[in-house]
Amino acid sequence: MTQKCSLLLILCLSIWFLQSCVSSRAMAHMIFYNNSDKEVPIRLSITKNNKSNPQKILLHTIQPGLQELEVGSFAKGAYSVTAETADRTLVVTKPVSLDTERWIILNYTSADSLSIQKKYGYVDTTVLKKVYGRFTGIDIYSENRRPPSL
Repeated sequence: MTQKCSLLLILCLSIWFLQSCVSSRAMAHMIFYNNSDKEVPIRLSITKNNKSNPQKILLHTIQPGLQELEVGSFAKGAYSVTAETADRTLVVTKPVSLDTERWIILNYTSADSLSIQKKYGYVDTTVLKKVYGRFTGIDIYSENRRPPSL
């Protein structure tokens, strides 16, 4: 009987330990918004700040419009998210803190200056650069709550 009790105690402690390990990991979701009229291949890498190798690399072709992709869970801490186009004309790196569930939002814009000015009121040349005759840019930011438009 005592052997069964000790075995049950070990099993319960093991389950508790595994549950605490799972709950200490932060879930990351990617939301892509492609504001252009064509699909764009993007390479996305998530790297822990004190490491040199990326923990997660995603190759994804974003279609025009809004898409959501579950990236996975990560150990809590500070990370860098790098997004680059396939031809490496745009490379953007932003810091992200994965301490709770996070939604990492990536906006891709590629349009002529008149279209951007009509939509946003101005053309921000600090974020957008001219690539193949169009103003193109990637912006990354994160939210700790699910965006209300999803």
